[in-house]
Amino acid sequence: MSKSLKKSRIDSETNLTPRQRNLLFAVVKEYCEFGNTVSSQDLKAKYNFDISPATIRNEFINLRKLNYLYQPFTNASSQPTEKAFKLFINQLVAGVQITSKQQHELRRQITELESRQDSMQKEISKLLALETDSVSFAFNDQTESYTGLKHLMGAPKSEEASQILDFLENLDQHKQLFLEHNQGTPKNKSGITTIFSGENPILPLGNGYAIVATETMLNNQKTVFGIITQPHIIGRKKTLQIINAITEILNGKI
Repeated sequence: MSKSLKKSRIDSETNLTPRQRNLLFAVVKEYCEFGNTVSSQDLKAKYNFDISPATIRNEFINLRKLNYLYQPFTNASSQPTEKAFKLFINQLVAGVQITSKQQHELRRQITELESRQDSMQKEISKLLALETDSVSFAFNDQTESYTGLKHLMGAPKSEEASQILDFLENLDQHKQLFLEHNQGTPKNKSGITTIFSGENPILPLGNGYAIVATETMLNNQKTVFGIITQPHIIGRKKTLQIINAITEILNGKI
């Protein structure tokens, strides 16, 4: 059955029609999962859209004008912008759910961590970095920690990696500002929130990076766990599922 993409009225918040939104989300999903752009013809075939490749290309032009897509060079395939990633990820955050297999494995790992004498805050931060291929951090009122710096080796530019290192090394100074900003951003039911570099000059992450963070109670202290990574990694459903699961387990909801 073909996927209907009837053109209808524009959403006032995103300036997108339902058709444009569906096409955009398909492009972002392909980029997040496979790191590839996709042609209009392949997009039509894979997602069974009921419009022609020519119409899809015309909509790509409109999406570029709205700053949801961009071309890195002439005749290149369109790629998602930070604005597109943000829209896609916020939708994922709102409805993310964990599978029973993920729940069982993460619960086992956290139970194992609890049996050790090491700092749970540091160990869960390590678990986040390992499971999401990202830089992770954790802090409460008294302590801060971070790990996973090897994942910065994939940074497009050295100055971007330097900005993130500076942020982490001064986490004790940034954490209060982070918490204040965090209070005003959309969260899902588990308290997961996202912050993109382009929308928050207070947090010097560097262009092309974002934070996903969550609050939980650990040893009777409010603790923030988070990752810093590129938006296409956050856009992989697995990344958000892991953060959501760890939050739910620590909060005793699952």
